[in-house]
Amino acid sequence: MQQPLNSPSTWPVINRILFRFFSIYLLLYHFAGYIPQTWWDDAVTRAGRLLLRKDYNIEAWPSGSGDTTFNYLQLFCLLLIALTGCLLWSVIDRKRKNYDKVQYWVMVPLCYTLAMAMFKYGMAKVFPGQFSEPSLYKLDQPLGESSPMGLAWAFMGYSRGYTIFSGIAECLGGFLLLFRPTRLLGALVCIAVLTNVVALNFCYDICVKLYSGHLLLTALFLIMPDIKRLTSFLVLQRAVPATTRYYPVFTIRWKRYVFNGIRYLAVVWVLWFAFRTGSYVHHSAKKRYAQGPVYGTYEVTNFSALSANELMMDTRNPPLLKKKRLPWETLYFEKSDRLVINDKQETITTTVESDTITHTLKWITNSAGDSAHLHYTISGDTLTLLGTISKDSVRINLRKKDTNRYLLMNRGFHWVNEASFNK
Repeated sequence: MQQPLNSPSTWPVINRILFRFFSIYLLLYHFAGYIPQTWWDDAVTRAGRLLLRKDYNIEAWPSGSGDTTFNYLQLFCLLLIALTGCLLWSVIDRKRKNYDKVQYWVMVPLCYTLAMAMFKYGMAKVFPGQFSEPSLYKLDQPLGESSPMGLAWAFMGYSRGYTIFSGIAECLGGFLLLFRPTRLLGALVCIAVLTNVVALNFCYDICVKLYSGHLLLTALFLIMPDIKRLTSFLVLQRAVPATTRYYPVFTIRWKRYVFNGIRYLAVVWVLWFAFRTGSYVHHSAKKRYAQGPVYGTYEVTNFSALSANELMMDTRNPPLLKKKRLPWETLYFEKSDRLVINDKQETITTTVESDTITHTLKWITNSAGDSAHLHYTISGDTLTLLGTISKDSVRINLRKKDTNRYLLMNRGFHWVNEASFNK
């Protein structure tokens, strides 16, 4: 038999309606991924033809951005479903005076879902997964040419300590949500952390506005049963009684064992998810921040073409390039085998395949799929690349720049500052 810890109370009509709507909406939002993608594709296409244009078709699915047209149209579909469900629920269940019991069973999956999201993003900050220190290219890029999101990433990535602090705060909120006595405190911590995250996402045009906003909405929904107590204590400074939230109590032993077993398994599973996420981010970070054999920033001092015979002889009197090709100005061999090529007209980002035995580098040079296959030689701060770019045989001489010259990276931390240092 199931018994509540508090006596039944009558909810105001507006509270009952809002509870029905947000219960359906938030559960649908967080578990929409379990609905077949083909169903969403059809629903989003219909919504697009209704709201945008008659010939609308999906052009971009969520991938790297959570604020695509698809996401907004999907949100419209969720709102329609939630409103319809709320209306039907209100008609069918119009005689119910309160949702004390239902509220508990709605809050539990939302608590675990929010906790997992907090652990996911928290672990990606505790370990260097979400943000990394400013790249070599970012350090040379003029501030005015940086995107708002790139500026935010550089801000967070510069300070490892601040990033870890942010991650710990997110993990703390998720951990406190897992236990009934600390669930309210966990929701409040999540609200504080997520409010800052949402503000960053909106103010710096970071493309997870919808998702972070819904995480914040979920945390706010979780504190609604205690909002009167919080207002009395924090605003009116009145003494408040202990919580009167419904909590299931089973008098039959086997039911109690099953309930507690499932509850403990859920907590262990979420904690295992956090550990697994942290372990994955930690190991992937080792590869992500590995430096290649020619890591560094290189300025091109000579970019010339060679004939086939001259390529073999390694001479310095090249003919004209077969194709009209602008010489590169700067090459940024970043960590994780990433290469940024900068010239007067464009910036190319690609991935380098390096072989330290044969001293060769391979990469794609442009969107057309042209490739570079070059042999490298390092002598002090000089890098020589000899090989082919598409059908051109080339020789490129480069000079390595001192990456320690950046004030941002060598300023360091100072306990004592006799004067402000703001440049």
